[in-house]
Amino acid sequence: MKIKILKPVTAIAIAMLFTACNNVPAAVVTDTVPEIQNTTTSAPAEITTVGETTVDEAMFEGKEYRLPATYETLPNLKDVFADDFYLGTAINTFQLEEGTDTYNLALKHFNIFTTENEMKPVYVNPSEGVFDFAAPDKFIAFGDANPDAILRGHTLVWHSQAPEWWFKGSGEGGRATSDELMARMTEYINTTVGRYKGKIKYWDVVNEAFSDSTGQLRQLHEQSYWAPIIGDLDGDGDEYDFIEQAFYLAREADPDAKLIINDYNLEQDPRKLNGFYDAVKSMLEQGVPIDGVGIQAHIQLEWPSIINFKMAIEKLATLKEINPDLIIQVTELDVSMYAWSDQSLTVDMNAENETKLAVRYADLFDMFREEAAKGNLETVVMWGFYDGMSWLNDYPIPGRTNHPLLFDRDLIAKPAFWGVVDRTKIDAAVEEE
Repeated sequence: MKIKILKPVTAIAIAMLFTACNNVPAAVVTDTVPEIQNTTTSAPAEITTVGETTVDEAMFEGKEYRLPATYETLPNLKDVFADDFYLGTAINTFQLEEGTDTYNLALKHFNIFTTENEMKPVYVNPSEGVFDFAAPDKFIAFGDANPDAILRGHTLVWHSQAPEWWFKGSGEGGRATSDELMARMTEYINTTVGRYKGKIKYWDVVNEAFSDSTGQLRQLHEQSYWAPIIGDLDGDGDEYDFIEQAFYLAREADPDAKLIINDYNLEQDPRKLNGFYDAVKSMLEQGVPIDGVGIQAHIQLEWPSIINFKMAIEKLATLKEINPDLIIQVTELDVSMYAWSDQSLTVDMNAENETKLAVRYADLFDMFREEAAKGNLETVVMWGFYDGMSWLNDYPIPGRTNHPLLFDRDLIAKPAFWGVVDRTKIDAAVEEE
């Protein structure tokens, strides 16, 4: 098949980026097959609110804590944890214009970077034979310009934000056959991973493959067509084959990249954790080249408990008995100010709530340090770096404003930042206006 590579960033491509909200299918794919949906109610797509605020430096004279993120006097987060783990952030290329506050913030505080949206297949491979690498190439250029920056590719195989045309074909009801879908996955991984061979250190190869309700592989009723279409290729009685093949293909395309299987709710749902664990264990025992597991960690102010999170990390760490080099990463960390059942649009970030968020982050990072010291945690990635860009704005309640990250909408360090850096300074940071 002849592959057409799109070089320029088009208006359609930009518009497609913002269709990520609630996983609405990209406008470039207009025809649909009955029952095939590119939506999910359990793990939404991530979106970004674009914005950058210019601040008056005179406002910050005499302040010690609530300072602009790029101030030299503010500790560099990546240096605070240099002896513990890599500290990263999700980012999009429109935030990486050299010299901007977002660019400077990212490089000051983080040493590992994940593409938040722009390397998801719906944008890279919008139609058959067409690959648009304009935005991913900018991400790679950022890495080339900053040799200390470590890049993560997110993501190759996912039930959401995948091109709808992948799942259409000559099978029953207009669906793709197993051979058709395997051929598309093969072409996509070979083309994408091969293009960036030696440039991207980590790939989220398979993302969110496991069910919340059963802990087993997602099926049709959970908007996933991977297992139902590809099925049991090797006749061993399980349907992990699409996962296995994705990892084999990624290993062949870039033998040096670290290949991650990534999922959410592992830190808070024992049923899902156990199903995920059993599947990864089985695949590792069969020699599937899984280099690491990713715990997304989209968590809340009150839930889950630190002990449950810690137990999840330690359970997954027992997989090192099979692969001693297995790595564990926290891949998409943020802390919502709202319980899942809360229907509120706003929350007052008063002293009490600022303190709660700061203490929550302090407790998390204390635990992360403990697990890193045991060899159980290699990387922590924040899902964004300031509140104005968080996907949790407007989700799951339209019109909602959230405050889940370490820097506020003006790129000012929050008390939560100091909770991560030095919990003894939380009270002083909260008191400083």
